[in-house]
Amino acid sequence: MRIFRRNTHGAILVVLALVLAACGSGVGDDGDGDSGGGNGGGEPIASQFILGGPPECPERPFCLPGLEETYGLEFESFQPLDVGGPQTVNALKNERIDVGLLFSTSSAIIANDFVVLEDDQGLQQAENITPIVREEALDETVEASLNAVSAALTTDNITELNGRVEIDGDDPADVAADFIESEGIAPEGSGSGELTVGAVSFAENQIVAEMYAQVLEEAGFSVSRQIDLRSREILYPAIESGEIDIAPEYVGTLSFFLEPEAEGGSDPEAIRSELEPLLAEDGIAILEISDANDTNAFVVRQETADEFGISTLSDLAEPAE
Repeated sequence: MRIFRRNTHGAILVVLALVLAACGSGVGDDGDGDSGGGNGGGEPIASQFILGGPPECPERPFCLPGLEETYGLEFESFQPLDVGGPQTVNALKNERIDVGLLFSTSSAIIANDFVVLEDDQGLQQAENITPIVREEALDETVEASLNAVSAALTTDNITELNGRVEIDGDDPADVAADFIESEGIAPEGSGSGELTVGAVSFAENQIVAEMYAQVLEEAGFSVSRQIDLRSREILYPAIESGEIDIAPEYVGTLSFFLEPEAEGGSDPEAIRSELEPLLAEDGIAILEISDANDTNAFVVRQETADEFGISTLSDLAEPAE
């Protein structure tokens, strides 16, 4: 599930946060949030830019501290906004910030022709979408059918599907059905019995849950849906108790949900190896991980990318011409 990624580096972050505060991270002195463009003078590109993101950004390992530690980036200033939502999108569109923190599958990226800067040094947590299934409900047909859905999902196509729901107002069930048809996803084998698919009530989770439900119905199962739950704190116990059998999850966030001291990282398969024993303790299996990665993404306007010739986060450390 989409959440603002939590702090896992303890005391190191305290030190980094103090350093950042001493360097004056925050909104510019004039307080109006105007874009920080200007004469480069050979200084790093980032030094001309205003970064916008959640208020916690100066304290989070994947945000300002991570950008400084991993990429050596220091921005002109930081503007606190929301968590990958409309405030950040509008500030970027209106040129009040130059770089914004969104989610990598946000439909606003396509709608506004934003450019995602590649996290070329692996700062961000992997958040690939994957099915989790109660072991008592798992058989060969369920496993193969859900893995077929995962094999078809990518960051690009789930972003487009999100846009159909979030922007165009389409029903998640219709969007899921169109995707299954266009990708030629078919159930593997046949089954019978009752299953319940669950999801948290945001577009992406509901779309993928509908894909799971529909392909399993095609296989012969009778499938109920609980896809308007408020949070993982409700969804996960429902799977443990048997009220829900199947749900789409996000590997990184699920790992930290189950083990706050988990290693994490940008490799989804490494996270999977951490998750498997944790889930097994609760009688839950994790299936194949999709290529669809709903993680944190730093984005810029297309014209900014063109003007400065940037496509990666490392590019922001290059001297401005």
